[in-house]
Amino acid sequence: MLVLILVLRLFFIQIVERPYLYEKALSQWMRPELKSTRGGIFSRNGVLLLDTERKKVAFISPGWLKDDEKNLLIEGEIIKADDFKQPFIKITEPQKINILEKLEKISPGIVIYNEIERYGEEALATHLIGLAGKSGIEKKYDAILSQSKKNEEIFFDGIGQPIKGSIREKDKNNWGVYLTIDEKIQKKIEEIMDEEVKKGAVVVLDAKTGEILAMASRPNFKQKFVENFLNDPDSPLLNRALMPYIPGSVFKLVVLSAALEEKLSDLNEVFNCPGFIKVGGNIFKCTSYKNGGHGQITLRDALAYSCNVVFIELGRRVGKEKIIEYAKKYGLGEKVLDEIPEEKPGNVPDPKSLYYQDLGNISIGQGKIQITPIQVAKMMLTIVNDGQEINPHVVKKIINKDGEVVFDDRFVDYRGNRVISKENADKIKETLRAACLYGSAVKANLPGESKSAGKTGTAELGDNTTHAWFVGYYPYDQPEYVVSILLERGGSGPSNAAPLFSKIIREITNF
Repeated sequence: MLVLILVLRLFFIQIVERPYLYEKALSQWMRPELKSTRGGIFSRNGVLLLDTERKKVAFISPGWLKDDEKNLLIEGEIIKADDFKQPFIKITEPQKINILEKLEKISPGIVIYNEIERYGEEALATHLIGLAGKSGIEKKYDAILSQSKKNEEIFFDGIGQPIKGSIREKDKNNWGVYLTIDEKIQKKIEEIMDEEVKKGAVVVLDAKTGEILAMASRPNFKQKFVENFLNDPDSPLLNRALMPYIPGSVFKLVVLSAALEEKLSDLNEVFNCPGFIKVGGNIFKCTSYKNGGHGQITLRDALAYSCNVVFIELGRRVGKEKIIEYAKKYGLGEKVLDEIPEEKPGNVPDPKSLYYQDLGNISIGQGKIQITPIQVAKMMLTIVNDGQEINPHVVKKIINKDGEVVFDDRFVDYRGNRVISKENADKIKETLRAACLYGSAVKANLPGESKSAGKTGTAELGDNTTHAWFVGYYPYDQPEYVVSILLERGGSGPSNAAPLFSKIIREITNF
């Protein structure tokens, strides 16, 4: 009977109470708890996007320093005499670490280890990811990411001496938020923007699924040194991919959609462009004004050459109510991503607030209309998918600290409403193809080929500056990528944004 009791007690201690007793024993050995690590933020391929790095940190236990070692540390200005009153001293300065590394080999009171720094200098998608608990993905999923039980701990023996090589990592950091971002495409987009773009944004979508493969904004900032960017007049912390801008001629796709859907025109209808048009008391000039206008031109070519006169005439025919209705059908004026708190909805005005003379501006994407690069990408995504709304998204899966998958985008249907018919979507794609074959967007083609399709935009700001836009897809026959480009005060869409599309496509298709 006694043997049975002893066996049961041994079982209870070894099996039932083992976790409790283990942690209790460790608590007697451990003194300070080192930096806690949040859950990770990864690419679609499981690559950590934060460039998390480790830096050397020293831990000094003054009670285990010899007098000559103490004097050496004071004379070397590594620590002050008052510091010896503390049970432990943490040193992070690299120059001090270099000296302490030599002493560590002979002193039991010094331990050097590698501490985790969440953000490195080569972090990708900084605007999208944001800052821990404050912005971007880091803010939206803070409840998940801050669940961390991953702490590094340094152990001390029963009499307070640090045990070398005893850093313990409680769990592996392969949990957190996995994005749809492709790290190779993201990196290449950022490299191109660093070379070509002072201010602006680029969004790259998977043309079939709506997954965001890349999203970048410039000027950039470094999360690791964010305090250096807070007062920058160029506002580098803004995610310009989610900020509203006057769209210019990319908005003509809305007017064209409304006209085709309401059967108010057809691609073969012939218009006359004398180079200008009068609406109310306003006179609007076409890009062809200096050449006397486009003359006789079909609706197909009016979109290809981005003729203002034809689209203002078409806008008057469609009417303000229908233009606004189709803008909203495309999702303009509404947030696209639930994942990013900073996203702005833009502005699609109430038709009641528009007067007759406003039709001239609205029809060519000027005036009270403001939309975001991600909204423009979504509009093009809808057209590419035969008029079927596909909602762009950026989160692929979420794994909690216990390794459980709590979200998986494979089980989400991102299709929305039908915006326009397949027949009319095909007609619009025909005009987008024409724009790149012989119209305003010929510079969007890759060298030696003509497989791009898209629309340029040059939005006038009233101070002799313009935003440059391009939104398009590639290749035209079997689309793989939808790309939206905004160059803030970047000049001409045809001259500046369209060539950037060509460069982006050339680079990312090499993968």
